[in-house]
Amino acid sequence: MGTPQCYYNETIAFFYNESGKYLATEWNTVSRLVMGLGITVCIFIMLANLLVMVAIYVNRRFHFPIYYLMANLAAADFFAGLAYFYLMFNTGPNTRRLTVSTWLLRQGLIDTSLTASVANLLAIAIERHITVFRMQLHTRMSNRRVVIVILVIWTMSIVMGAIPSVGWNCICAIETCSNMAPLYSNSYLVFWAVFNLVTFVVMVVLYAHIFVYVRQRTMRMSRHSSGPRRNRDTMMSLLKTVVIVLGAFIICWTPGLVLLLLDVFCPQCNVLDYEKFFLLLAEFNSAMNPIIYSYRDKEMSATFKQILCCQRQENVNGQPQNSLLSHKSFFLFLKHPKGQFYEKRKSSRTSIFLNLLKRAKPNLGCITGKTGTRSEYK
Repeated sequence: MGTPQCYYNETIAFFYNESGKYLATEWNTVSRLVMGLGITVCIFIMLANLLVMVAIYVNRRFHFPIYYLMANLAAADFFAGLAYFYLMFNTGPNTRRLTVSTWLLRQGLIDTSLTASVANLLAIAIERHITVFRMQLHTRMSNRRVVIVILVIWTMSIVMGAIPSVGWNCICAIETCSNMAPLYSNSYLVFWAVFNLVTFVVMVVLYAHIFVYVRQRTMRMSRHSSGPRRNRDTMMSLLKTVVIVLGAFIICWTPGLVLLLLDVFCPQCNVLDYEKFFLLLAEFNSAMNPIIYSYRDKEMSATFKQILCCQRQENVNGQPQNSLLSHKSFFLFLKHPKGQFYEKRKSSRTSIFLNLLKRAKPNLGCITGKTGTRSEYK
C-alpha cells in the first residue's frame, strides 16, 4: 500500500477547487455588506462582553461561582468577537492570500470560541442543578476550584480547536475533504457537530429536570403556605434567565451544526447557499448575552449604567436584591418544609424595635458641630 500524497504546499484555491466550493476573485456588493455588518457586530460583541466582565469584577455582589462562570462565558464571547474579526478580514477574495496554516488558524479560532461557550454553558447548567437540588444560595465551590474549572474549559477548547491543525484534516486524504470547510475532514466535522449537539441535549435535560423539580416543589409549598407570590415569581425568573441564554445559543448554533452534517450526508442539499447566513446567525449569538443580562437582571443593568456613566460603585455587602441568579428568598422558599420564610421572625423583631424607636424619638438627639446645640434625631 503506497504512502498517501499530501498537499501542504498547495494553495487554498487548490483545495476549494477540489471540494467544489466557489472562491471569490473580487469584491461585490453583497460581500462588502456582509463584511461591513460583520465588523460592526464584532466590535459590539467585544465591547459588550468586556462590559459584562468589568461589571462582575467591580461589583462585589457578583463575586460568586455562578457569576465567575458568566464572566468566563463573556470572555468566550469576547474571544469569538476576535475570531470573527480576524475572519472578516480574511474572507471573500482575501481567502486566496491565506496559506494552509493561516486558513487552519482562522477556522481553529472559531472552533475554540464555540467549544469554550458550550463548555461554559454546561458548567453553568451543572452549577445551577447542584445549587437548586442542594437548596443552597450558592455552591460551596472555592475560588480555587472555580479557577480550575475555567482552566479546564479553556484547555479543552484550545485542544478542540487545534485538532485539525495537528493532523485531523484532509490534506493527506483529499477525497475526504468537506465542501463547507475544504481543508477539514468530513469525519472531524461529524465528530465536532455531534459532540456539540449531544452537549446541547444534556444541558436541555438538566434544565428540564430543574424546572420539573421546582414546579413540583412550588405546588407542594402552595398547599401549605400562602407565601408571597413575588418570591415564587422570582424563582421562575431565576431559571428563565439562564434558560434564555441557553436557548439563544442553541437557536443560533444548531442550524450551522446541522448544516455541517448535511454537508457530509446530503451532497445534493446545496448547503453552501446557506453557509454565510448561518455564520452571521452564530456570530449574533455572542452579542446576545449582554443584552439578556441587561434586560433580565436589574442588578447587572444598574452596574452597566454605573460603568458607562463613570459612577462609583456603592460598597454594599450582601446579595443583589434584584439579581435573578442569586435571590435568597427563592432558596429559602425551597428549603423550608412548609414553604414559610425564616425571615418572618427576624422581620417581626425588627418591626418591634422600630416601634420602640419611634416612641423614644422625642428624647433622642445627636450632638452637632456647635457646642451645646442639639438637633432632633431623624
